[in-house]
Amino acid sequence: MTSHNGHVAPGPGAQYPPGGAQYPLGTPQTPMARTPRKLIPLEPGTARPAAASPERRAQMRDAVLQVVHHLVLEAVPPGQRSALFGQAADLLDLAGWGLDELYEASRDGPARDDLLRSLGLSDP
Repeated sequence: MTSHNGHVAPGPGAQYPPGGAQYPLGTPQTPMARTPRKLIPLEPGTARPAAASPERRAQMRDAVLQVVHHLVLEAVPPGQRSALFGQAADLLDLAGWGLDELYEASRDGPARDDLLRSLGLSDP
């Protein structure tokens, strides 16, 4: 039987072997080799740079603050952006903070400390 996109697929009367195997009769009975894979959870959350060096964490912290400034105060021209600007923007996106919260985090204070802590970028 041919599916709507032209691929050959078993028809509605396909017979499967006893035991609930997933292969129609007449097809190879060897499953594909399974290789271990790193699973990435699909839950919303924040990616934390767990093993980042203090220098890398400081660079990412500066880039995050630059993105916050860019989003809520004044656009940062592409030529003046940090090399980590894109990664910092992605990290902020994962954090899920709204513009009002980011505005508060644009100034030095507890909101900024909370943001950096939630991103795993605060000083230990």
